[in-house]
Amino acid sequence: LAPPYDVIGSAEQEQLYQASPFNIVRLILGKQDPGDTETDNRYTRAHRNFDAWRSSRVLQPDAVPAIYLVEHTFPDGGSERSRLGFIALMELGDGVERSVYRHEATLDAPKRDRTKLLEAVPATLEPIFCLYPDAEGEVQGRLQSLTTHLTPTAQATITDGTIRVWLVEEPDPLQGIVRHLASAAVLIADGHHRFEVAYANRHRYGTLMTYFVSMADPSLVMRPIHRIVPYSADEARLRTLCRLERAADIEAVMTWLRDESGEGCFGYFDGQSLYRVRLHPERLASWLAAPAVPAPLAALDVSLLHELVLPSVSKDRGVGRCTYTVEASQAIRAVQQGEGSTAWLMRGIPLSQVYALASQGLSLPPKSTFFYPKVPSGVTINPLT
Repeated sequence: LAPPYDVIGSAEQEQLYQASPFNIVRLILGKQDPGDTETDNRYTRAHRNFDAWRSSRVLQPDAVPAIYLVEHTFPDGGSERSRLGFIALMELGDGVERSVYRHEATLDAPKRDRTKLLEAVPATLEPIFCLYPDAEGEVQGRLQSLTTHLTPTAQATITDGTIRVWLVEEPDPLQGIVRHLASAAVLIADGHHRFEVAYANRHRYGTLMTYFVSMADPSLVMRPIHRIVPYSADEARLRTLCRLERAADIEAVMTWLRDESGEGCFGYFDGQSLYRVRLHPERLASWLAAPAVPAPLAALDVSLLHELVLPSVSKDRGVGRCTYTVEASQAIRAVQQGEGSTAWLMRGIPLSQVYALASQGLSLPPKSTFFYPKVPSGVTINPLT
C-alpha cells in the first residue's frame, strides 16, 4: 500500500521503494532516471512490473466481480475514528459528467502524466475518492450492517491507521445501495485529474474504480489548509481591512476560528505574535457588492484572503508562492524557522457548501479542502484489458 501518487514526496517514494519490491508506488509513481529513454522510463517500467507481477501471481484476480468494503481507522485530534466506504466501478457513460461534481480546477501536466501511465498500464491502479448524499444515513447503515455479518478479507497497518477490507460477492445486499447511487450525484473529494483522464478514455474502457463514502459518515473528516506566505503583510493596509486582536497561543486562535461565524475570519502569525483577524464589516460588504470572483465563491475565506487581503499571493507578483499545510502548528513553526514570513490559519468549508458550489459547476480556489485521511492505493486494482 501507498498514499495516492500526488501526495508522495521524493523521500517517501524512496521509503516505499525500500519497503517492498512489490509496493504499488512502483506502478503509480515510479522513479525517474537521468538516462530514461522513450523505451525505458517510469511508464514502461510500470508496464513491465505490472505484467511480471501478474504472470508470477504476486497479483491474483478474484474469481468473481465484487464490491469491497473498506474501513479506515485513523487518529484524529487525540481520538480514533473509523471511516467506512466501498470500492466499486463507476460507469463512464456519455452523461456521467452531469452527475459527478468537481470542485477543483485541473492542470494539463498531471493529466498528461496519468494519460501516459494509462497507455502503458491499462488498469485503474488506484481509486478516485467520491462522496454521495445520504441524508438519512440509510446507505451508511447498510454498509455498517454488512461489516457485522462478514469476516474481513484483509487487514493492513499503514502510517495513518489501519485498513480492513470485506469482499462482498453476493448481489442481493447491494441492490439498494446500487439503486441509491444510480439516482445520486457524487462529489469528487480526491482524484480530479484521474477522473478527467478516465472520462476522456471512456469509449475505450468505460469504467473507473472509485472509493465511495457517504456524506453522512460521522468519520468523514475535511480539514482546512493553512497558508505559509513568503512575504510580510503591509500592516498599515492590513489594519484598514481587518480588525486584529492578539491571541495568547495557537489553541486560542484555533478555538476562536472553530466557534466564530460569519465571513472573513483568520488566524495570523507575523513571526512574533499571533492574532485573531476579522475583516471590517464595511470592507466585506464593499467586496461582496462587486467581487472579482463569481458571486457564490466571493464569501469564502480562501477567496477573501487571496483576492482581498493578500492579492499578491494569488497574482504571484514576483514575490514567490505561498506553501500549504493542514497542521496549524507546522505553519507557525515554518515561519519561526525562516521558511516563510507570515502564516495564515484557516477555517474549514462545510461539506454541504462544497457540494452545493460544485453542483453549480464552480471550482473552489486552490487548496480549499483536504479530505483526511487519503485513500491508500494498492487495496484493489482493476485491470481494463
